[in-house]
Amino acid sequence: MKPTLHLCALALLALATACRGSSESNAAPPASTPTPMPQRATAAPAGKGFIEGTVRLTGTPPTPAQFDTTASVLATCGDKVPDRSLTVGEGGALAHVVVSLADGASLPAEGVTAPPALLDQKKCSYDPPALAARAGTALEVRNSDPVMHNVRAAAGAQPVFNVAMPLEGMTLKKPLPATPGTVQVKCDVHPWMRAVVRTFDHPYFTTTDSQGHFRLEVPEGTHTVVLWHDRLPEASKPLTVKAGETVRLEQSWASDAVK
Repeated sequence: MKPTLHLCALALLALATACRGSSESNAAPPASTPTPMPQRATAAPAGKGFIEGTVRLTGTPPTPAQFDTTASVLATCGDKVPDRSLTVGEGGALAHVVVSLADGASLPAEGVTAPPALLDQKKCSYDPPALAARAGTALEVRNSDPVMHNVRAAAGAQPVFNVAMPLEGMTLKKPLPATPGTVQVKCDVHPWMRAVVRTFDHPYFTTTDSQGHFRLEVPEGTHTVVLWHDRLPEASKPLTVKAGETVRLEQSWASDAVK
């Protein structure tokens, strides 16, 4: 190799080495792993259990009354509408019984959701004929019939609301009294239509289904369970619930106790 070419090659090699060293020295250091932020400790939820059971009517239930309708609703509701205030299923299963805790107002209610309160006017009857709701919350009323209904609600002698619902599919929400108690609902246009709403100042309540079954989540401890039906004597039973456990409760009334 000629001396000139040899010197050029050495110069290029030295330059490349210097550039590489400079690049490596200026490179950003590898990113460090971020330190996780400490998690704030949260309090464990209070222990809870379940009360579950079945409510029945023993003996032969009374035959439901049949109410005569009017010509204006004949096509929609038929000529007779049965009284649904006492709904008894197979084996005496009693529907629409309100189950609640007598000590519910003294228990923590944060994070506990009460069942929604919906009353539907269907085939010229209120469905359900009895329900439970939180006092001071809204009662939703729906008209599923292509006829006009008038919904009048009262707590004893105190009017709660009175409103006409002329359109099929119409819904409205009306506030219930802030004081717990019983609200009677009826239709002025069709006087056989009646329902009852039992209200509470706590969320520890439910109603039995068509099989007479109920299930209620409650805080652990000793409670008194109250079983209420508009046409039967009120019943109450004390029991103790442990966290994570389910306690069974069976209640029955004799058919001759029906009002």
